[in-house]
Amino acid sequence: MPERLATADARPSILCVSGRRVVDVLGEMGVHTVFLSDPTPIDLACLVDLPLDLDLDDWAATEAVVRGLHDARPFAGVLSVYDAYLPLAGYLAARLDVAGLALPAAFNCDNKLRMRLTLEAGGIAGPAYAVVGDPDEAAAAARRLGYPVVVKKMGAAGGRGTRLCRSPEEVAAAVTALWAETSPNLLVEEHVEGPEYAVQTVTVGGATEVISVLAQHTATGARPVETGYDFPSGLGDQGEVRLGAFVARALRALGVDSGIAHTQVRLGPAGPAVINVSARPPGGRLCEVTEAVSGVDMVRAAIEVALGRPVTRRSPVAGHVMYRCVAFDTAGTVDYDPGALAMAGDGPACLSVSMDVEPGERVLPVDHVDGGVYGRVVVYADTAESLEPAYRRAVDALRPRLKRNGT
Repeated sequence: MPERLATADARPSILCVSGRRVVDVLGEMGVHTVFLSDPTPIDLACLVDLPLDLDLDDWAATEAVVRGLHDARPFAGVLSVYDAYLPLAGYLAARLDVAGLALPAAFNCDNKLRMRLTLEAGGIAGPAYAVVGDPDEAAAAARRLGYPVVVKKMGAAGGRGTRLCRSPEEVAAAVTALWAETSPNLLVEEHVEGPEYAVQTVTVGGATEVISVLAQHTATGARPVETGYDFPSGLGDQGEVRLGAFVARALRALGVDSGIAHTQVRLGPAGPAVINVSARPPGGRLCEVTEAVSGVDMVRAAIEVALGRPVTRRSPVAGHVMYRCVAFDTAGTVDYDPGALAMAGDGPACLSVSMDVEPGERVLPVDHVDGGVYGRVVVYADTAESLEPAYRRAVDALRPRLKRNGT
């Protein structure tokens, strides 16, 4: 066994399988960072203490390398905020016996069928579902569940690899498209009608705290893409308490006893139903929104939980938020006024405007398998009345538009 390194560097060490935002926060916190990637981007390699290029699909080989490092300088924990690497991070944490997402929880959140089975066994409500292996089984499941139905991959993260189908023809098309990308078996699920909410949580020692509840807007087309969020959620204090307790039970059933999570729940006719659980920070600008309304930076919180430190809490800076995504109904070449990206708002509202594409780039419809969201407008304010006027000013300044078919 290697001797422990004699060093004056007393910083705690984290094994990280994540991206730029996590690396930046680890650096700000003064944490010794060993970064795993395949390969490591040069910009991140320059920011961490030890970048390692490994075949992350070879768990045994990866473990052998990091175990040698751990024996020389012990890791406090293993951290990932990428869906694809959560099982690996859970495996390494378990094998090294350090802090991290429990391996069963990582698998439960990674595989949609396993998630459904585990929640069902724990008495947590979710959509009715069926596993299908061919088009005839998919058609029969859809008839039994009743239209509309959701057809999804078992292993896709979040809403990727998901189709909302309102007819037998749409089910057949969804099955054909998804089978081209995945294993033969798919899930066909009941579409739960009702408002949807995004619930952000921090769990320490099995105790879950809700740090934000947002009303979620979802596209009504073939792909259930999130198109916006509102804070407050509109549920009221008691409604949020009930929803938070439901989410805490769901996380406990899935085995999430440490770390952060982003859970999507619909309030259907029969009550709350879990749509999806991601044991990582939410995407888009939701971390920014959650920090604004709760004072908790979810990425920093994930690191602090892994280090066994108290979660840092600052004063909230906004009592109301309107978050809307920029998406398009058709394909084309996008244009907009870049000056709007510098808008910060004035008076009672603050603005954050961002685009993921440059003017002149090609974009696809929100329903397209490779389409989705191409920008975001987020308004922060102390009063609800200040939101809509500020949002309208931002959209009028941005003027997102498409040129179609060369016109």
